[in-house]
Amino acid sequence: ILLIALLVTNELGIVKGPVDYALDFEPLPIFNEVGILFLIGLIGWMPTTVEASSWISLWSIEKWKNQEKPSLKESLQEFNIGYIITAILAVFFMVIGWYTLYGTNTQLSNNAISFADQVVRLFTEHIGTWAYLFIAISAFATMFSTCMTAHDALARVSLDIISLLKPKEKWYSTKNAYTTGILILTFINFVVIAAFSANMGNLVALATFVSFVVAPLVGYMNLKNVTSCDLDPKFWPNKQLKFLTYVGILFLSLFALYYFYIIIL
Repeated sequence: ILLIALLVTNELGIVKGPVDYALDFEPLPIFNEVGILFLIGLIGWMPTTVEASSWISLWSIEKWKNQEKPSLKESLQEFNIGYIITAILAVFFMVIGWYTLYGTNTQLSNNAISFADQVVRLFTEHIGTWAYLFIAISAFATMFSTCMTAHDALARVSLDIISLLKPKEKWYSTKNAYTTGILILTFINFVVIAAFSANMGNLVALATFVSFVVAPLVGYMNLKNVTSCDLDPKFWPNKQLKFLTYVGILFLSLFALYYFYIIIL
């Protein structure tokens, strides 16, 4: 549903074309405090968070309980399909924002409800009120699927960590523990959203910032996992992929240090 809704919304935006720039619009510099914060949010969450690697691993383990364990080729194929689709969705979101918001000097509200209403109105004013259904479905599907994914993944990761810390406790591997974890996360997230409902911008900025800052560490941990003695060396990444991984870790680390530098100074 999310992919179809985004495809339709994105196509409508492209056909309609970008909005007219405001007369007093001036592009903001990228490499200042605000621009770097935007890039950090973009890199931290697009096309997906680096820590999502642990989510995918746990989902795969759960799936293998009910079917035969796939080969490395099949696993990589499944991963690549999911990652490519996620990357395409990220591009769709960027295009939609570019064609409907960029250059209008519109100040988005920090209030969650007002923000959602404002975004839908921006689309309908640009594309037309007849497109309201597609836009509303796209917005709802985006948030609903994100909530479902995050709650499921975080509950599994949390229980997996507790199980490793307390290997004698078998309860944390049961469905009741999983259900309890989902309910606890739901309550915590409800409290957080209620507390930040009037200033969702800061909440999103904090979340993307944390994801970005821990990305180099998570990336290094991923590399250590796939080159550990627990994995047959013939399945290890090749030299080119290792080099690309180190370059990515270095880039993310330097970018994070640069952000700290401009914030402190």
